[in-house]
Amino acid sequence: MHEYNANRNPLILKEYGRNIQKLVEHVCTIKDKETRTKYAHALLELIMRLTPHIKNAVEYSRKFWDDMFIMSGYSLDVESPYPMPEENLLAKKPPRLAYKTQPIKLKHYGRNVELLIEKAITLESQEQQEQVISNVVKLIKMLNSGWNNDNTDEDRIIENIKKIARDKLLVDFEKLKAQSILDSPRERGRNNKTSRRITIPQRRKS
Repeated sequence: MHEYNANRNPLILKEYGRNIQKLVEHVCTIKDKETRTKYAHALLELIMRLTPHIKNAVEYSRKFWDDMFIMSGYSLDVESPYPMPEENLLAKKPPRLAYKTQPIKLKHYGRNVELLIEKAITLESQEQQEQVISNVVKLIKMLNSGWNNDNTDEDRIIENIKKIARDKLLVDFEKLKAQSILDSPRERGRNNKTSRRITIPQRRKS
């Protein structure tokens, strides 16, 4: 006779599969507590062997015990190293994450770029600020190159950074531009190729 899913008990923890749940249910039917405990420990060893992706399964032994109690419907009465978890454990909702409600000044740059600029403002050394801001400019250029093959307007990026920083930076942008510190690796490589290009003079016609 075929056993259909409609006639089976619903899977409580699907990641363990039907067979493990049936073994847990079988252990619960053993009347002798000592034998029941022995089988429960053997089942725990089996679960640990079936999870090779967990490098140190011993550290997860409490999780496996909790999961066995949950799969048993909190009816597994055995001697275990950990107490039975609360019955409403699965129903508990995780705490709400505290998202930042402060609006992003320039949404197309994202929150992380804004945080990097805010961090640069807190640095006392001008050299440190210039190092952080140069990396921010390179990051923006790299992100823009993913959807725009044209050269990014460097002056526009600088103006936007000043806007986000509320003109609180000590950075000398003109100096960084003159030293090509704001160039991305792709731009720097392109400039190096151009500078190494050799022009062969044309032979004069006699």
